[in-house]
Amino acid sequence: MTQLDEFKADRDLWRDILFADLYSLRDRSSEEKLALRGIWLRDFLHSDYHLPEPREVGAMFFRSLVRDDYRGLFHAAIGASGIGSRVVVEEYQHRTRPARMNLEASRFMSENMDLFYALDIPDPLDRACCFIRACKYAFILEKLARIECKALICFADMQPVEHLLARYFRSQGVLTVTLQHGLYVDYGDLDTVNVINYLHQPSEYFLSWGPNTSRLIARHHPGNTTVDCGKPLIFNAGSAAAGENRVPYISVFLDQKIFNAQNEQMLEIVIAYARRTGRAVRVRFHPSIRKADFLEKYPGIKEQLHFRDADFVVGHTSSLIYEAITLGCRVFRFESEVPGIPLPETCSFRTLAQLEARTALPQPGGLTEEFFCATGESALRRYTRFFRDTLPDLIDDRTEERLVST
Repeated sequence: MTQLDEFKADRDLWRDILFADLYSLRDRSSEEKLALRGIWLRDFLHSDYHLPEPREVGAMFFRSLVRDDYRGLFHAAIGASGIGSRVVVEEYQHRTRPARMNLEASRFMSENMDLFYALDIPDPLDRACCFIRACKYAFILEKLARIECKALICFADMQPVEHLLARYFRSQGVLTVTLQHGLYVDYGDLDTVNVINYLHQPSEYFLSWGPNTSRLIARHHPGNTTVDCGKPLIFNAGSAAAGENRVPYISVFLDQKIFNAQNEQMLEIVIAYARRTGRAVRVRFHPSIRKADFLEKYPGIKEQLHFRDADFVVGHTSSLIYEAITLGCRVFRFESEVPGIPLPETCSFRTLAQLEARTALPQPGGLTEEFFCATGESALRRYTRFFRDTLPDLIDDRTEERLVST
């Protein structure tokens, strides 16, 4: 048995790696689980995986989450790192069209039945579903384990593949780092898969946007090191088109799908306020939401990405609320039974009457320092300093230019 085989045989490891997958199976009927098993099987076997060949590099940068804003944030950190000897692995899975069997993945699955017995999952159907996911994650690990590197930098190491890579490479003595990809809420005892954001942090270093998140990570992982680096990019998705007629409007950031009930409560309050005050309502959708459902139920709203010229911005738990404050926007947070990152009482509401009263009050200053210790070039210099101090042998001399003004 190889060292990698021994690593894959760890039952405690797979309990962590499959946390989100097991959560998604909860409360599903047998028929729904069978359907999901088919979806997961096709996802694994009907895909090509564009992964780098074995090589020796200074650092491997890995991102599994696929979103344009995530790509921009990741590459800002990569550029700031100053590491010239690197391989970047991202957007590596591509579904075949028309569907075509990946024979290498199929062979891997048949040759790794031991993974099935490494899963401590009592329900046989849950176990069969998770075996497929474990095979996919282990298939990617086996490919990337052939790369010799001194550092692994993950975009979001609570994600299954990144978690697996961080655990493996750290066990091999490789320095492991993860970035922050959103503002994390401490959910306490609330039953939500989102606790994975802070309960699962296997990398040695966590590069935080600010003290608020650093404290949360340090509380759950006192043996790891948190470093406040800030957020290099604040996303506004552009401005209104030239010549566009400006109408007073409120911008609403809808939350992820699991909080759709709160999305509707928040939206109904804002729509009522907008009608009373002669404003339009523009909505920015979370990627997990079915836009058509909301546009059909609330025909007066329109989708709009830019928000900087809104009269004010409203959100629930979206990190965009806090980015909007950084951009100078007037912001209100809808409070619900779902835990969130608090804002002062003058910036929060639960009812239409409260929203009407709070809009007449000024917005306090200094709201974002807890969440973003730095932004833009100031944040990039912090990333550069971290990598220069932690991995000095990998740094290109040209990165010193970024530090001249600090």
